[in-house]
Amino acid sequence: MINPFFHTPRRRFITLATLAAVIAFGWYAVQPVHPRCKTYAVGSGSLTSAGASAEEREAVARQAYEDALADGACGPSRARFRDWIG
Repeated sequence: MINPFFHTPRRRFITLATLAAVIAFGWYAVQPVHPRCKTYAVGSGSLTSAGASAEEREAVARQAYEDALADGACGPSRARFRDWIG
């Protein structure tokens, strides 16, 4: 007798759920990670105002990171899984 757990629709669902989990984990693993730097939040002499939007703060932080990277104060970003494997 065939075990009802291995019925075709359930098997298909488990396969698709496993595939989605593997893809999500892979996407998370290859996202870039920026190293921590003292100059990352300050930027190139330009601070954001208290009422700045999240996009403006992100742009200032990104520019500050790029400036610190160009000055040699920070290392380059790398994939997240590189931290996991050493």
